[in-house]
Amino acid sequence: MKQFLLLLFSFSILGVSAQFTKSVISNTGTTGANGVLEEYINGDTLLDFVAAAQDANSVFYYINNGDGTFTQNLIDNNLTGANYIDAFDMDTDGDLDFVAVGSTDLVWYENDGNFSFTRHDIETTLNNPTNVRAERITSSLYTGVAIGVLRTGDNKLSVYLESNNASGFARNSLFDINVNSPRTLHGGDYNNDGTEDILVTSFTDDEIVWYYQGSIGFSQGGTIVTNFDGAFGVEGGDLDQDGDDDVIATAYNAHKLSWFENVNGDASLFTEHVIDANLPGASYVHWVDIDSDGDKDIVASAYGNASGGTTTGHQLAVYYNDGNQNFTKQVLDDTEQGVAIFSVQDFNDDGQYDVVYASNIPGSFILLASGTGSVNDVDNEQFKYYPNPVNDVLHILTDHPVNHIEIYDITGRKVLTSRQKNIDVRQLPKGYFLVRTVFASGHISTQKVLIK
Repeated sequence: MKQFLLLLFSFSILGVSAQFTKSVISNTGTTGANGVLEEYINGDTLLDFVAAAQDANSVFYYINNGDGTFTQNLIDNNLTGANYIDAFDMDTDGDLDFVAVGSTDLVWYENDGNFSFTRHDIETTLNNPTNVRAERITSSLYTGVAIGVLRTGDNKLSVYLESNNASGFARNSLFDINVNSPRTLHGGDYNNDGTEDILVTSFTDDEIVWYYQGSIGFSQGGTIVTNFDGAFGVEGGDLDQDGDDDVIATAYNAHKLSWFENVNGDASLFTEHVIDANLPGASYVHWVDIDSDGDKDIVASAYGNASGGTTTGHQLAVYYNDGNQNFTKQVLDDTEQGVAIFSVQDFNDDGQYDVVYASNIPGSFILLASGTGSVNDVDNEQFKYYPNPVNDVLHILTDHPVNHIEIYDITGRKVLTSRQKNIDVRQLPKGYFLVRTVFASGHISTQKVLIK
């Protein structure tokens, strides 16, 4: 294990309402830094992350030391073309496992509870997979852990379900979806029927399509947009807070970031609202209330525009929402080439949002630590969410008067509201949630919590 100091270099990035300090977490020694996913890995209250390095054929996890440094740990250096990774308790034994894809392989890494991993090869004949996600689903068709893989080479979304074979998982072709050059997928309830739907972007067809759970596998529910040139990143959530799931997305070739309003609340009609028409190589996107003012802001990455051997316009930016879906752009960093997947969380445990992202061309993982921006204006010595992960009751420790507490699932739906500082979460399913504490003073704190 090698410790990488974050003090290799740093500088301030001034913005609309926040200041960020940039530091290099690690450099893979080659190009192709890609997947980044935040997780509580070692059981403490500091957020760690996992990552993939495509040209190094490696998967890592990084432990947050709490002092401005992360410790890099190698999971595998023999996953050819390693590019995307997800984390989930695959074998339901109480510890965190990882699932990843390379250029031909789908694998999962079984954690023995002490961070020693056993590799299980699920499939070795994939053709250029571009995304992987694992979660537990419950439906009339199947209950258990499911792995979704986007396969660009053969234009499919494939689902792998629990099996009694050697790897523990097998592809179920009943769940296959044919999508031309799929890039990104995301969950949500777009037709508002109480069951999980999925979004998929089709890069070559310039489409974003949503699918619902049918009697056998997934069925196409509708097309959100048909002329979104180079449809790439996508995420669902209630952006306008009217009770239904909207969609935010990027168009790589059109250099565009937009949000699509779910007009009727049942996914029968979506209206596009362009947020930024000058985001070269617009790629990944995520909504988050980064300034904790009660509405959803957006963070997006731009890979850049390649011309004559030179790439320009690469950037990572946040778009602040004024509450009426009018957005003000702040460029967080425009010095790194090939800005790719990112994570927005409180990595330095100071109550403010930070960003960890992959810089694909130099092969680096970068931290943008927030400074003067006020995300959680609360004395951290007197404020704590515990335990985290939680099994039954989540406690909010604070001396400050609390107005109410809200809990949101990963799609942005509010699932619980309480005025108590001790919240019974046993009625909620396992997984990650955002807990938002609104204080009597008007200050807000947001924390990611794992319910086990």
